[in-house]
Amino acid sequence: MDKTVVITGASSGFGAACAHAFARLGWKLVLTARRGEVLRQLQLELAPLTQVHVITLDVRDREAVSAAFSSLPAGFAEVDLLVNNAGLALGLEPAPKASLDDWDTMVDTNIKGLLYVTRAVVPGMVSRNSGHVINIGSTAGQP
Repeated sequence: MDKTVVITGASSGFGAACAHAFARLGWKLVLTARRGEVLRQLQLELAPLTQVHVITLDVRDREAVSAAFSSLPAGFAEVDLLVNNAGLALGLEPAPKASLDDWDTMVDTNIKGLLYVTRAVVPGMVSRNSGHVINIGSTAGQP
């Protein structure tokens, strides 16, 4: 199989589980997360199964996202599947007590970060008329 998947937030939880699952299926992996050392460890774990490219990346940084995906190595540049998994849960107190800074961080990561990565990856899918996007959400925002 010569398919490539991008997984954001791949350093732990669902992201790492997705990386392991797709590696077992033989997909090439582009893994992103803020914790570069954890990503490099994951890369070493998965290297016997498939090709892995890691990017230390904070999805809140629009310019960094654009730069990272516009300079993917040739073997990883044609993305077949994007798994938007990066996210966090902050500001879960009742609204009158919640930290607006926590809310800003959560919106910047969970919404704007997802949009930045999607915007960076989807044009290639559109030009090839092929590709899929999976957005992983959380119930943390539900009352």
